[in-house]
Amino acid sequence: MARYKPAAPSDEGQDSFLDVVTNIVGILIILVMVIGGRVQQIVLAPPPAVVDNEPLEREVRKLAETVASTESEIDELQAQARTVATAAAYAADARLQLTTAVSAAKAVLERRKQEGEAAGVAAAEQRARREALEDEIDRVRREAEALATAPADAHEILAYPTPIGRTVNGEEMHFRIAGGRIAYIPLEELFQLAKQHTQRHSGPIAQLASRIETVGPEQGFTLDYVIEAKIDQARGQVLIRSREWVVRPADDAYGETIDEALQSGSRFRRVLSGAKPETTITLWCYPDSFAAYRQVREELHRLDIPTAGRPMPAGAPIGGSTEGSKSVVQ
Repeated sequence: MARYKPAAPSDEGQDSFLDVVTNIVGILIILVMVIGGRVQQIVLAPPPAVVDNEPLEREVRKLAETVASTESEIDELQAQARTVATAAAYAADARLQLTTAVSAAKAVLERRKQEGEAAGVAAAEQRARREALEDEIDRVRREAEALATAPADAHEILAYPTPIGRTVNGEEMHFRIAGGRIAYIPLEELFQLAKQHTQRHSGPIAQLASRIETVGPEQGFTLDYVIEAKIDQARGQVLIRSREWVVRPADDAYGETIDEALQSGSRFRRVLSGAKPETTITLWCYPDSFAAYRQVREELHRLDIPTAGRPMPAGAPIGGSTEGSKSVVQ
């Protein structure tokens, strides 16, 4: 049996290996050359300087502390804001309660004031009537004493047409005699103004309580009056009436002197010319003008005009009420 002979290595395989090695070496040489060229172009930078970070760190710590302090202050301010808001809410509630209490107190005070004024008007009227009667009694007593001690001389005696007194139920015209002056009191005109004023300002039924109103001035006089409202349930009506009234002159010296009034063309004469035959002239006379009152009364009797006298105490207001007395004409 023939033996196997290994084949001798061929030259072609060795050449291929050498070629590969040569190529690799060439590539390495080229890479070394390229890297060497590039290394020559690199400029070495100087080493970085050493920086001191301590001030910056201190500034950072200071800023951190400021931030923490600011946050603490913000929290404190927020807490204070909540406290102030709570206090404001409590103050608003207290203010509302105080306003309500003040309003109620004002209403009570106004009601008591009106009641006190009404009572004052009634008391003044009662005092005026009482003082008028006392003055009349004193005047009659003085006249009686004067007549008892007077010498027995002849005097003219005035005879009036109707010596018996009667109550006035018809129309009246009123005059005020004070300080030696006489002035026409426009009661009807003032009552008409009061009626119009009450109709305009009556308001809801719930507000129709007794109260004091004022109108004027009208021809030198102002009227203060107390109105009251009553509900007629049977008829379903609300009745408004004036319970009491007081008339006041704009000036105590208002009016004409008696000599001026008794002359033709005076205001006193013009007012009398508008009176009806059945109209009664009521004279409200104060103690300082009884002589003037007698002059006017004599002139009115001469003109055949019914006359009623109302003597008034000094300083008392001229007024009337639903419970007052009517004038008496003679």
